[in-house]
Amino acid sequence: MAKKLLYTEDPRFLAFVEAYSGDPVKFAREVQNVVISDQQEALLTCVAGSRSRTSVASGHSTGKTFSIGNLVWWHIACHENSLTFLTANDMDQLKATLWKEIALAHERIRRGPHGWIADHFEILADGTMRVIGFEKVWFVESKTANDKSANKMAGRHAEWLLIIADEAATISDNVMSTLNGALSETHNRFLLTSQPIKNAGFFWRTHNEISTSQGGEWVAFEFSSFDSPWASDESLKEWWDTYDDDERNVRILGKFPQDSAKHMMSLRVANALYEKGRIIREDEPYGWAVSSDIASGEGLRDKTAVVIARVIGYGDYGPDARRVEVVVIPLFTNNIRSNSVAPYIIEEGRELSNVTYIVDSGGLGINVCQDVEDADKILLRVNWGIPCWQKKNKERYLNLRAQAMHQAAQAAKQGRLSIMTLDHKRTMTSQSSRIPKEFTGHGSRITVPPKGSPQWEGLGSPDLWDAVCFLFLENFQYIPAEKNGNATEKSLLDTAEAEAEDLFRDLM
Repeated sequence: MAKKLLYTEDPRFLAFVEAYSGDPVKFAREVQNVVISDQQEALLTCVAGSRSRTSVASGHSTGKTFSIGNLVWWHIACHENSLTFLTANDMDQLKATLWKEIALAHERIRRGPHGWIADHFEILADGTMRVIGFEKVWFVESKTANDKSANKMAGRHAEWLLIIADEAATISDNVMSTLNGALSETHNRFLLTSQPIKNAGFFWRTHNEISTSQGGEWVAFEFSSFDSPWASDESLKEWWDTYDDDERNVRILGKFPQDSAKHMMSLRVANALYEKGRIIREDEPYGWAVSSDIASGEGLRDKTAVVIARVIGYGDYGPDARRVEVVVIPLFTNNIRSNSVAPYIIEEGRELSNVTYIVDSGGLGINVCQDVEDADKILLRVNWGIPCWQKKNKERYLNLRAQAMHQAAQAAKQGRLSIMTLDHKRTMTSQSSRIPKEFTGHGSRITVPPKGSPQWEGLGSPDLWDAVCFLFLENFQYIPAEKNGNATEKSLLDTAEAEAEDLFRDLM
């Protein structure tokens, strides 16, 4: 039996390398036999240049993952003894997306006109690929983006070296600088791809301070989903309707967020909450909710907040988007002990039809939840530090806190949230307009920074606004009220009393 030839011993090797080593676009079209977009062609062409430095800020569905997979194959297949390093903060996600694309490309190559090369490569489960017979000197390797792995990659040198950092906006400046500084040879290349989630850091600098437009060496691209043939009209419309202005920049247009978007909503929007009036008709099937954030009641800074509201709808955009009317705020104090809260909120909901109680179950709130349940009331326990349940929200938000706070802010901006009492207006507007917002991790998920972090700018616990945001939790389901019951009568009575108080205020 004849010995199998090594890759470089195959008589077709030199002609193959000569044809494709300088052209990853041609490699995609002829070796993988695929169609590529103008955006992908621009990216591949840029990376092909010697000592290229390429940075791509990308929206959804621009074919970024395919482009990276094609470059990995082009680099290893066409450059003898080449090293390719892939890095990201989330290695599990990298294996689930990019390495899946690399495996699919392997099969496309096998079925294509140059299928003979496929048998000379093997892809391993540990996130590596190597050339058979040259395993120690010719390979692709994945490493999590940290100081240790960066130093290891920077310590390896080769004439043909390509480093690719995915979701680069989430990688520390120290790691990025270490990798960039190690690429000293003529054919050493560096590619960064990411959604542009923040206006700081190395990735941001490659599009600004050290980009070619500023006299630097980084070629910066902004890939909009609208320019991609891989984003359908239906998807584009859904994204545009769902996202706020900042998300549209980051997730669709491939642009960095605006400096003014560091908060969920502005003070102007917060003040407008008091101008809406009724936004739920009396003949609509709304439900009642009593929402409460719990404090200890021992004179500390945190306060217990109780909010009573009408609620209707389940979506976050479109005709079924959730609408909320805050009717009354019966309690906002740090002078009620937590063991007295359950009887209080139960009494507040006694005359409301089919009322649902929503209570923060963290800390002392767990005891309040147990007391409400023991009284056979319908209760939603709030543990909003956990991930979302709905797939679309899990991809969009870090946890339930971010989901509820962001969707409450969206409702405020879109006129779907109205506050019908002036009680504690100053606190409500201050808290609601100062909730910080960031993008983080793979997929550019929205998150609320930890309380007490610099982004909060000294704001304490937003107890009152928290209680309002509970009403927008994805897992809060209401029961339609019976319209001929006490709920409507109580609502009308509250309105009449408020009007009478205003009418005779000067006589009191």
